Amino acid sequence: MSDGKEEQKNAAEEVNGLDEEVKDEMITLKSKDGKTIEVNKKYAFISQVIKTSLENDPDTKESLPIMGVNMETLEHIVKYMNHHKGSEPPIVEKPLRNKKMSENVKDKWDAPFIDGIADKSKQALYDLILAANYMDIKALLHLGCAKVASLIKGQPLERIREILDPKNKAEKKEDSKEAKNDKA
Repeated sequence: MSDGKEEQKNAAEEVNGLDEEVKDEMITLKSKDGKTIEVNKKYAFISQVIKTSLENDPDTKESLPIMGVNMETLEHIVKYMNHHKGSEPPIVEKPLRNKKMSENVKDKWDAPFIDGIADKSKQALYDLILAANYMDIKALLHLGCAKVASLIKGQPLERIREILDPKNKAEKKEDSKEAKNDKA
């Protein structure tokens, strides 16, 4: 009788395949600044780093450290994971067809998501790109890079420099203030 039960179990495993491995449970991610956030384990598998970490240590009960990402950026990534529910969307086609992100993405949610981050600050966008690369989330990495490309498309060289190096812009303002004060 035990042989029959074992055969049923093996048959069930074959039918469920890899889907059975990812249970519908929550995991805790810990940012480099020590803060934690929860995400559905299945949704988090969009990140190859998280997937590999959990596959290597499936009994992880504590928080999973994401040491290269701060909490503000990790919150954006979890929002992205929750929307896409663990399935990676198609990568943005290149070259970009339009400067408007809504014209370049297949999932219309992605455009306001990435536009909102870029509108908040260019540094937040660059941090998201670095985090997507660090966490190996290809579609998010390509989405962020496509947003940067849309920002610089058709811009003069000086404006491209400002977009790509927001700190340089702040330094130039500081230098011009100092120059004005020296003249006075």
